Amino acid sequence: MAEHEWMEGVVCFVDRAEIKSGMIAAVQAKWNAVRGTREFLTRRDIDPIEFQAWLPYLSLVEIHAGEAGAAPRIRYRLVGTEVARFASHDFSNTWLDETGWDPKIIAVNLALYRRVWETRQPVFGLSLVDWDKRQKYSFEWGLFPLSEDGHDINGCLSVDDFTGIAGRTHMLR
Repeated sequence: MAEHEWMEGVVCFVDRAEIKSGMIAAVQAKWNAVRGTREFLTRRDIDPIEFQAWLPYLSLVEIHAGEAGAAPRIRYRLVGTEVARFASHDFSNTWLDETGWDPKIIAVNLALYRRVWETRQPVFGLSLVDWDKRQKYSFEWGLFPLSEDGHDINGCLSVDDFTGIAGRTHMLR
C-alpha cells in the first residue's frame, strides 16, 4: 500500500481497493445497479426506499460550476441524520463557504468535490477526526458523481462510514 498524501492532515484520497467498508461497497453496488448502462445517476434516481439502509450516512451535494477556470461552488442539499450528529449540526441547505468551518476544512472539502467534478468518477478516501475527547480516528468515505443532463457533473452522492467510531443511534428508523 502506497503512503497516503494527507491534505491538511485530515483527508486523503485512496484507491477503491483500500476501502474496507461494507456500507460503501453496498452503496456503490446500488449506485451501479440503478445507473445501469448510463454513465451517471441523476439526483432524482436516488430513491430513499432503495437507499433506506444507508440514508443516515448519505448526503446529497450540489456542485455549481463557476466561470471558466473558477472553482465550483458547493451546496449541501441534504445531510443524513448520522452525518449531522457526527458533525454536531445539520448543515443541509448550506453552502460550503457559509458553513462557518475552519478555512482549511472548507478548502479540503472543496478539493474532494472538485476531484469528483474533474475526474467524473467515484472518489474514495479516509478522514481523520477527533471524537469523544479522543484524537485521530479515521473513517472511510465515497463520493459518487451525479449529472442531471447525463454529461455535466452537478452533484454527488456522498457516503461517510464512521460506524466504527460512533455507532448509529437508531433514534430514527
